[in-house]
Amino acid sequence: MPLHAVAVVDDQAATERAHQAGQDAWWVYLAEVLGHLRVPYSSLAASAAPPGEVCLLIHATTPDAGPTDELEQWVHDGGALILVGDPGPLAVLAGVSADGSVPEDHVVLADNPVWSSRPPVALHAVGGSRLRGNDVEVLARWQSDDAAAITLRRLGGGVVLTYGVDLWQTIVRIQQGYAVTADGQPAADGTAPIDDGILKCEDGMVLSFAVDRAMPPGEPPLDPAFQHVYPPPSAVPMFDQPQADWWCSLFAQSLWWSAAQTGAAVPWLWYWPSGVDAVAHMSHDSDQNVEEHGQAALDAFAEAGVEVTWCHVFPGGYSPELYAAITAAGHENALHYNAMGDADLAVWGWPFARAQYAWAQAVTGTEQIVSNKNHYTRWEGWTDFYPWCERLGIQIDESRGPSKQGDVGFTFGASHVSFPLAPVAESNRLYDVLNLPLHTQDLAWAGHVAVRDVILDGAQAVHGVAHFLFHGPHLHLRPPTRAACIELAAEARRRGMPWWTATRINSWERSRRGVELSVSPHPDGLAVLAQSVEAVPGAAVLLAVPNPGTGPVVKEGSGSARTVIRFGRPFVELTADIVAGDNRWVITP
Repeated sequence: MPLHAVAVVDDQAATERAHQAGQDAWWVYLAEVLGHLRVPYSSLAASAAPPGEVCLLIHATTPDAGPTDELEQWVHDGGALILVGDPGPLAVLAGVSADGSVPEDHVVLADNPVWSSRPPVALHAVGGSRLRGNDVEVLARWQSDDAAAITLRRLGGGVVLTYGVDLWQTIVRIQQGYAVTADGQPAADGTAPIDDGILKCEDGMVLSFAVDRAMPPGEPPLDPAFQHVYPPPSAVPMFDQPQADWWCSLFAQSLWWSAAQTGAAVPWLWYWPSGVDAVAHMSHDSDQNVEEHGQAALDAFAEAGVEVTWCHVFPGGYSPELYAAITAAGHENALHYNAMGDADLAVWGWPFARAQYAWAQAVTGTEQIVSNKNHYTRWEGWTDFYPWCERLGIQIDESRGPSKQGDVGFTFGASHVSFPLAPVAESNRLYDVLNLPLHTQDLAWAGHVAVRDVILDGAQAVHGVAHFLFHGPHLHLRPPTRAACIELAAEARRRGMPWWTATRINSWERSRRGVELSVSPHPDGLAVLAQSVEAVPGAAVLLAVPNPGTGPVVKEGSGSARTVIRFGRPFVELTADIVAGDNRWVITP
């Protein structure tokens, strides 16, 4: 097996120091970011010089030691070094040093070839340092004082790219927020009264009502006398950008650009089957468990032509006949964990989650329930719920989303699935539960119809999932919501976004996570290898190669190749059915 072109410095000593001090080692989240991309990399000891096969080296946190002669020479000879955080003892090599900390701010990206696809807004950042130095290109600036936030130094034939932004804390905090212990602060304009006495996900959110929202395009300014009533009297500001996804994308762009400067070919695995740009997901909550409501939902989804993730809530239930019809229609039976205190078992806690899971198994006749969404997006603590999911066998959770009109959209900055980070008490491990974000519910009732295309646009921009929730009572009693559901289904299909259940999203992501890629030189171009735990049909392997041609050819192996544009950058795309075990192709790029 060839050595990888990308290496990550092993920061185990720094991680142990942080944990012993009771601090989060945010940089361990790099493994999740690269894991979702499926970029192959090797681990390198901090004291070791990069071997000849390594073209790109990543320091995920402040280095422990200064540059060695070998490291400096490696950069001069054409190596690419990416530093995240205070460059510390590598400041001279980076050309910048930390000049004061930044607890929280926004970052404005410069127009630079490193960024092949830039977000249309300044991005929220949690933690970092101002960077000060000479003879560097400023790739991004802190919005509050225009200080450098991301820089690039060209050194001989190589480059050093430095993130002053605490990239990993930023991504995790936006996606997971803070521990929920009390009501959050409501929006000053009255559009998001989250101080409702109910502990829920958005009470701990990081994104700002004042700064990180925008009105849907074409809608008039918000009436100062706006009142939060149903249906919404007008469109309201929404979280219009998947900011955590954008940060992940920017890091990937800097990785691809840096690797290209070295002449290396770096493979990664496209998020979806070849030809799929982004995915749509529809879920349904069985609130009230009224037979007529459930049947109305079943009829609406049949007309929409969508298989949904049907989240079943305790107590009560539908008739056995309706449960059988839901299953027969191809819908996924999921749990809608209820901790609202409206029944004897509707309480926050492990015993009650376990009891409700057993109830859902019994009423639906489904032995393995794979997914869940918490009723009213209930949440307590930071990550307390994820170990319960692991124990129950719930593999994907879709609770993290909005409950009010003014916090719909990308409330937690994400449309991609991800494995959440655990706290220090659990050594910052990754939970074995995928997080599938929720974006809005009940168009034309709980969310203004104007948010629909903003959510679809945002998910498509970063190639993620757009998640829309509906409730049976509104599909039954409110014709505009039923019509909005059917129109939404058609619009997503028009855009080429297939409708996938949570189980299908979970299965696909876990299958692609079992693929290990590598690339090595070959007389006819490049040999691409894939080792896979299980089959991944219709996969798309993307090769970040310098100056890709317009007509790549598969010389060996079964598959096809073409040049595609992803995130504004050209890649050679190999489309193939990856089989379990070893796979090999030879491509002339």
